[in-house]
Amino acid sequence: MIGHYLLSMAGCRSFTPSEERRLLRVIRSLPPRDRALLTAQWMGGYRISETLSLTVGSVLHHGNLRGVISIPPRRLKGGYGTTRRVPVSNELRRALEVHLHHLRKRWELTPELPLFISRKADSEGAPKPLTAESARLIAHGAFARAGIENDGQMGTHSFRKSWARKVYSHSGNCLITVAAALNHARVTTTQLYLAPNEDDVMAAMRAVDFTRKPRTKAKVLPFKTSDQDTGTQTRFA
Repeated sequence: MIGHYLLSMAGCRSFTPSEERRLLRVIRSLPPRDRALLTAQWMGGYRISETLSLTVGSVLHHGNLRGVISIPPRRLKGGYGTTRRVPVSNELRRALEVHLHHLRKRWELTPELPLFISRKADSEGAPKPLTAESARLIAHGAFARAGIENDGQMGTHSFRKSWARKVYSHSGNCLITVAAALNHARVTTTQLYLAPNEDDVMAAMRAVDFTRKPRTKAKVLPFKTSDQDTGTQTRFA
């Protein structure tokens, strides 16, 4: 069974286990807004447009963090389908708590306030959400600090793809569960979303072998021959 998957939609790939460990350390050290932004992107498996559509009301209810974040169809890709509901992980909860604490120092936390505010206000001085380009720059800055090479396949979508790979693994490799988690209307879309890692493909092919381990080479012992004419023995080492 192939254990790790790369997701091949939109030209982006998911993170390797080593990249995940390094990136997590970097993200935890980022300023509160950027940490919460990338953690939400990663722990929620969102498209970047979905992440940037979040408001304070999406995550906060009567002063308490919600246990589930819901994104209505109008904010999803295509603007249709069913509401996407994702549980708030412990990692995301910690990041949101710190972010909201700092956000409260500058803004009144109304339900309509964008969760991830740009440092540049609009023409009337009102807060406006980060742009996708700003989010991309934040993500690539984190990649660089984590020592992840920009091979042309890294982007904000890499978080969603890595999240989907984890869901696939923790669901016992259930494609239907991944489709539901990603809010895909068709499983065929999810099938296209998953592509095998080349290293895992090679390992799986090597496993198709009758001999599981190389046999220990038999020790070659010296042998003797008899010289029948002389009645003596000649030893060959």
